Amino acid sequence: MKMLQIVCGKRLESEILAMFKKVGIKGYTVISGVGGSGVTGTVPGANHSADPDAHTNTLFMVALGYEATFLPQIVAALKELRAQHIQGHDDREIPLKVFLQPCEIII
Repeated sequence: MKMLQIVCGKRLESEILAMFKKVGIKGYTVISGVGGSGVTGTVPGANHSADPDAHTNTLFMVALGYEATFLPQIVAALKELRAQHIQGHDDREIPLKVFLQPCEIII
């Protein structure tokens, strides 16, 4: 089993959800208002900002059991999404990072 983690800017959330639907992912966890710091800058997160319209990140977690066979299709869709958003940004980083880790259910 694998755990797919996608961290993206809030503005990409609906596109990620549409991609999930397109590739057949039905089970996932969404955590909105996530903050952090990286190559695209610092995002304070919902709990650290007095401004409700402040930019935040969203974290998606998808445990891939039988869906792991769809992993190449998921990765291709995420790369396509990234490529669409890089156009016009002079190849600057966009707020989209994807991680894949081993995952084991213990309870």
